[in-house]
Amino acid sequence: MWDLIRCEWLKLRRCPILLVGIAAMSLCPAVQYGSQQMVAPEFQTPDYGFSQLFASVIWGNTQIFLPISLVMTGGWMIDRERGNDTEKNLLTLPVSYPRLLMGKLAAAGMLALLFGLCSAVSTLFTGILAGLPGGSPEMILDQTGRLTAAALATWVACMPLILLFGQLPRAYLGGSILAFLMGYCILFFKDGFLLSAYPFSAALVLSGFSMAEFNGAKEDPNFWLALGSLAAVGIVTGGILLLSADRGRTDSFRKRKRGGKRRRRRSGQK
Repeated sequence: MWDLIRCEWLKLRRCPILLVGIAAMSLCPAVQYGSQQMVAPEFQTPDYGFSQLFASVIWGNTQIFLPISLVMTGGWMIDRERGNDTEKNLLTLPVSYPRLLMGKLAAAGMLALLFGLCSAVSTLFTGILAGLPGGSPEMILDQTGRLTAAALATWVACMPLILLFGQLPRAYLGGSILAFLMGYCILFFKDGFLLSAYPFSAALVLSGFSMAEFNGAKEDPNFWLALGSLAAVGIVTGGILLLSADRGRTDSFRKRKRGGKRRRRRSGQK
């Protein structure tokens, strides 16, 4: 499995979409701070400091930037096997299609961790340049841990979308749009079951994030319900992987069969 993950990381060097994700993670803190400064004074957060900036970045990442970046990049990693006509190699290599998909999901998880750390560093530099107060080492380490935990939990919430839209031809861009819409919906779940059970809300709950200031949550979320929600997402992901086994063998066989027909046709022409 580690060899598969390492191979996917090497392939990411040729992924132009990765630059979009890195740029989004790097610019998110500046966007959040800029939006705070652009609103009317009566709507600005009083005593805006490092902790408020980190909270805004966690919210923006989980709601918008991470779902788009992870589904787009993860879907591209799966789609390129079809686009580069390499799926047929699975008939000769001792790697099953679900195992290949698991390697790509794991690489996307490591990418989520990288995005979280990149965003934390960018938030730190933004706060320093803006001269924000409250930047103690203990607070920065705590908020960096929360930001990274939210990134990993968001990756779990995105796994079914990565698998589904990555296996559809050129559909990962559409999947990233759906991920954006699903992430944006956490703004509307202020109480009840979906406050904790909705996967993207659960990602925030498990990272210890308070949503009251950002979506006006009217009650405290349920940690165990959020944990069960992401566990259910993991089960759904496992089901998709199992259903992908037959599909992977069928696609590989069809491509190999078409390749054999083309070779015979060329031989006949000669």
